[in-house]
Amino acid sequence: MATSKILYMKDCGSSYHGKHLKTALDYIMDREKTQEGRLIGGVNCMPEVAFLQMRNTKAEFGKPDKRQGYHLILSFQEGEVDADTAFGLAERFVKEYLSKRYEAVYAVHDNTDHIHAHIVFNSVS
Repeated sequence: MATSKILYMKDCGSSYHGKHLKTALDYIMDREKTQEGRLIGGVNCMPEVAFLQMRNTKAEFGKPDKRQGYHLILSFQEGEVDADTAFGLAERFVKEYLSKRYEAVYAVHDNTDHIHAHIVFNSVS
């Protein structure tokens, strides 16, 4: 049975708004963990420029600081799913719950004994 965890990313101060958001996006899109990027997707943004798009959305609505985004982790037991199934589940979740309002990037890491999906989405819609 999968377990889930959701974290929120605070702003790290006026010197670099969005640092935690950028770090999270860079982490989940690590090509070594995602079959050279095959297990990365996005909704309402392009993963390769998602941070810039999310930052622009924040600026458009006057919210460049404070809460930056959310990071959802879906972790599966060893052997419970394969990478493609986990990717499909993450994609379905994002499209069903986030696609009408948020920019989101999702990725599956299959470099450990247990496959896990990451979803990072903007706090501003």
